[in-house]
Amino acid sequence: MTILTQLVIIYGYLPQTQASLALESWQVLLLLLATALLTASGNVINDIYDVATDMLNKPEKVIVGKRITEKKAFNFYILLTILAVIAGFVLANSVHLPSLAAIFIIVSFVLYLYATYLKKILLLGNVVISVLVALVVIITAVFELVPAITDLNRAIQLAVFQHLLIFALFAFLVNLLRENIKDCQDVKGDHATGRNSLAIVLGRSRALKVLSVYTIILVLVIGYLVFDQLFADRVTLYYIVFLIMAPLMFLGIRLWTAVSKKELATLSMVCKLVLLTGIVGIALIKF
Repeated sequence: MTILTQLVIIYGYLPQTQASLALESWQVLLLLLATALLTASGNVINDIYDVATDMLNKPEKVIVGKRITEKKAFNFYILLTILAVIAGFVLANSVHLPSLAAIFIIVSFVLYLYATYLKKILLLGNVVISVLVALVVIITAVFELVPAITDLNRAIQLAVFQHLLIFALFAFLVNLLRENIKDCQDVKGDHATGRNSLAIVLGRSRALKVLSVYTIILVLVIGYLVFDQLFADRVTLYYIVFLIMAPLMFLGIRLWTAVSKKELATLSMVCKLVLLTGIVGIALIKF
């Protein structure tokens, strides 16, 4: 989904705009590689520090300690991180903005911090990981638009960047919902390993009702944006109403009454599908 997001932005959305683009094909490959490697490294370090929790929540999916030793997993994490930072460094220098390499270093550090500490803090871990999901959109926009800015095209570049920020905000809000739904699934393991979550503080039932209200508010906000800025385009209107707002409304209603882990797993998958339709929508939605 990370790679798909970047491909849709670069080859689906940006060519429709009047923005000047900075990256050639080989640089796009470097961007995709650096982002994918960072995402992979984050998953690996997360799995390493999640073994105790996962043994309680989803023992059948535990890899570290079963299929691969912790030492080998950590070495793999180091390798992925180094390769990601190198790819990011080469990319940043190729667009003559070497300071942009710091993005990949900072993200790798935050991913490690999340896996080892931040995820244990109430809501903070969820917010951090959702920011990183949104950052996939922002990083792509930064590398494609910022190096190509001139005095003549500054207004256009800024407008396109602002539109992509709206998609980044959408990704943040939907992923934040999904992270909290997953926390409601994993109460047993999280509580046993000293983590804090909305579901632990409020109890699963109350937490799900809070998430239900959050989802309905999210639907209303999206609805306002649709009719305020996007109503003129019929394809955009139908796409958002039926493929984004309708599934979210279904989520909001079902979260109010959800009880079993199986139901929550289904709702988490619906969240992921909404993220997917949002990604594809980057190429279809018109402002």
